[in-house]
Amino acid sequence: MAYKILVVDDEPDMELLITQRFRKQIREGIFTFEFAHDGNEALIKLEEHQDINLMLTDINMPGMDGLTLLGKVKLIDRPINSLVVSAYGDIKNIRTAMNQGAFDFLTKPLDFQDFEITIYKSIENIKFLLQTIEIQKQLDIERVEKIKAQEEALKNAEEKAILIAEQNTLLEQKVEERTFQLKEKNDIITIEKERSEDLLLNILPYHVAQELKEFGKSKARKYADVTVIFTDFKDFTKIAEQLTPEDLVEEIDFCFRAFDDIIEKNKLEKIKTIGDAYLAVCGLPIADENHAINTVNSAIEIRNFMQQRALDNHSGIGLKEVRIGINTGSLVAGIVGHKKFAYDIWGDTVNTAARLEQNSLPGKINISASTYELVKNKFSCEHRGKIEAKNKGEIDMYFVNV
Repeated sequence: MAYKILVVDDEPDMELLITQRFRKQIREGIFTFEFAHDGNEALIKLEEHQDINLMLTDINMPGMDGLTLLGKVKLIDRPINSLVVSAYGDIKNIRTAMNQGAFDFLTKPLDFQDFEITIYKSIENIKFLLQTIEIQKQLDIERVEKIKAQEEALKNAEEKAILIAEQNTLLEQKVEERTFQLKEKNDIITIEKERSEDLLLNILPYHVAQELKEFGKSKARKYADVTVIFTDFKDFTKIAEQLTPEDLVEEIDFCFRAFDDIIEKNKLEKIKTIGDAYLAVCGLPIADENHAINTVNSAIEIRNFMQQRALDNHSGIGLKEVRIGINTGSLVAGIVGHKKFAYDIWGDTVNTAARLEQNSLPGKINISASTYELVKNKFSCEHRGKIEAKNKGEIDMYFVNV
């Protein structure tokens, strides 16, 4: 089955870029694409192609912009997952888009590896929604049929009194069978509800998820003392060119699953992955006086895992080395939007951690002065001096010697 995707963008080369990048999936019948250059044209495409359930739209376009388009898409009577594209720093428009019902967002310039991963994630969500709708339709049909059967039985009861006893027996049997069927369906719904709750806990911290279930919303909060860790892989673009998309996603998944286990063991909270980057934090939503030490321990285990993986990888192709950056300070954390919840963190502490990762070296753990002051009695560290970081000026940086 080919999944049809609508791309809405006024840039003339976007259609060529996407058709070239996904030519293999198009040729194999996995994806088909429709293209529109503004929101008005997109609405026409959505009307013409009733099988479009996934849309990628730029926010800034002439005519009808992406935010206005999202508002109109919400009124369409079928499930459509919308992915929005904006600059990474354009948090105001991103928040507005998520509030308008966007499923996820991508940043410019478009990372096609991240785009492909996001497409598959959105497709899985769409499949679940369509299955849920189908189940509800079937339940409605059966409910109408049951009502009609009861009305017919009442109408015939006066004319066929002699058959009442037999009909009652038959109806009781049918009710018992239907009750059993409904019980099975209720059990399935209960299981799906438990899965949904497990998925919610996979996306959000436990206390945030509980607050969301109890009150229907969760307030963004400022945390004064936490430690943030950023990682990414050396030569990721080069490695991506050597692997098929399926093998690349499997490789990233294998590594990130190991990272998930490591940070969970060390009491960190995973925030998200962005392409080949991995972001986590320690010290929220529950304060932890050992947040800096726990984060460095996680970084060491991640570094060791990648080193061992490189030794075990006899093919020579794959993810081998990781760069790590760590920073300590304050930030704001909370849920973006009120649909397709995404728990995220913002602030200079996060931006500085990203710069520390960018200025790290493969196999090295690069920490800031604020982190160093909290871990210097626990770990041996090497002062690198003041190093120029993009948009941050000179920053004191240290390597953890492990």
